[in-house]
Amino acid sequence: MRKMFVLPALLAGLLAGSALSQGQPPMAIHDGDRVVFYGDSITAQRFYTRFVEDFVLTRYPQMQVSFWNAGVPGDTVSGGYTGNRDVRLKRDLFPHRPTVVTVMLGMNDGYYMPFNQKYLDIFEEGYRNLLGTIAANDPEARITLISTTPYDEVTHGTEFAGYNDVVSRHAAFAKDLAASRHEPFADFNKIVTDLEYAGKQSNAKLAAMLVQDHIHPSESAHWALAAELARSWGLSPVVSSVRVDAAQAKVTATERTAITDLAVKDGQVRWTQKDEALPLPLELHDGMIQFVLEIGNLASMDRQMMRVEGLTAARYTLKIDGHAVGTFKREELAAGVNLALYPTPMQGQAKGVDGLEQKRARLNEASFILGIEEPKAAGSDDAVKAIEAKDAALAEEQRKEAQPKPHAFELLVE
Repeated sequence: MRKMFVLPALLAGLLAGSALSQGQPPMAIHDGDRVVFYGDSITAQRFYTRFVEDFVLTRYPQMQVSFWNAGVPGDTVSGGYTGNRDVRLKRDLFPHRPTVVTVMLGMNDGYYMPFNQKYLDIFEEGYRNLLGTIAANDPEARITLISTTPYDEVTHGTEFAGYNDVVSRHAAFAKDLAASRHEPFADFNKIVTDLEYAGKQSNAKLAAMLVQDHIHPSESAHWALAAELARSWGLSPVVSSVRVDAAQAKVTATERTAITDLAVKDGQVRWTQKDEALPLPLELHDGMIQFVLEIGNLASMDRQMMRVEGLTAARYTLKIDGHAVGTFKREELAAGVNLALYPTPMQGQAKGVDGLEQKRARLNEASFILGIEEPKAAGSDDAVKAIEAKDAALAEEQRKEAQPKPHAFELLVE
């Protein structure tokens, strides 16, 4: 177990002090916000949207933020098979009275053909019109622009040669437009491109699984997208941080946590810790998650740091609530261990939050199929209302599940 997690743990430890020193953008998500994700099939995959909701739920468990997925497969800035842009906005966005809207489009707007300036002009004009219509109907909504992910021509052969050049132009336009409007921007294009190149250099076979069909990132890659969106919103990368001096039996620093009952006896160190947040619910035993952690910067947004100095023995086993988490050298503990990358009780609790989020994502997709896709069946409206009621109940259950609990920590001489 320890061998599986040691590389990302060390990487996270090296990054622990750097991200905060560089400064975070202002927090873009507030208590009571209503967020709508507007986009195409990459949004409709319900992966990055699910994971960023997990991020908010676990990192800020006292906040109440509502999320809706308005992704439609095949959509462009002009709309798609479920209606044109105006129909989409009136049906899928405005009824939610969003305070935050994310827009991610551009994969389909080049129509999978070589670059044609006409289509780029249509994309740019349509994008501006889309944002203008949102602002006219909901002037209080805060907009976050997201660049489309790349059309993968890096890790395996391509079906539409050169199409990534077209998609990259769409991504660059979204980036420039966000800068000109002084709005948050999440660079999904760069995140996935960087994963592809780093992955190909590290393990070409695994890299080819990051975007298997050239268009849709894998579930594991979506975690990197969610982290990028969280970063653009100024969400804290810190779950918690504690620093203990075992030689003096003293807590010397804490962040987003409370430490009580610290005791040092016969070389063993014990304390009770209650964090203000939970780590992300990553599937740490999944090989592709480990690959994304190795080649990307996901770990830098998921830091639950434990640093214990002044230890005398060479090696220690960490137990939390009586369960062994891992065995560490004295030097590793002094440098800092990122517990977010280990299967702790806190990580297990976060996975419970995501389990409920998976159910909600399936309900959201069922609501789309029943309430929006044609042809509609008799009783669809009643079914959608029942789905919405179930979703509301699950959301309340999630908030309760996301509340952190106190845990007993023990460092025992190996």
